[in-house]
Amino acid sequence: MKKLTLLIALTVTMLTTASANFSFMGDMMRDMTDAAKEMRTEATDGMKEMKTEGIDVAKEIKSEGIDGVKDMKDDLNDAAKEVKDDASDTASETVDKTKELKEKAKE
Repeated sequence: MKKLTLLIALTVTMLTTASANFSFMGDMMRDMTDAAKEMRTEATDGMKEMKTEGIDVAKEIKSEGIDGVKDMKDDLNDAAKEVKDDASDTASETVDKTKELKEKAKE
């Protein structure tokens, strides 16, 4: 009888310990699964954010490039207008000087 009681006590102890270990392992597996899911979600969100930022940067670079080209075009047009005006003024001054010299020559 003593042996039977001792055997039952040992069996109950082993089953309780095994149950606790399985419970611990189950909790640990659940925690690991939750952590893996959270990491996946964060990685996916991070990739989406990086993609969005990349698109935004590309749009900004394109916009700045277009603005830069427009500014260069405006600068070239302004420079061409200045050159044309200067040439016109020089031509007018040359004509005026030529007339002036002709009149002085007649005198």
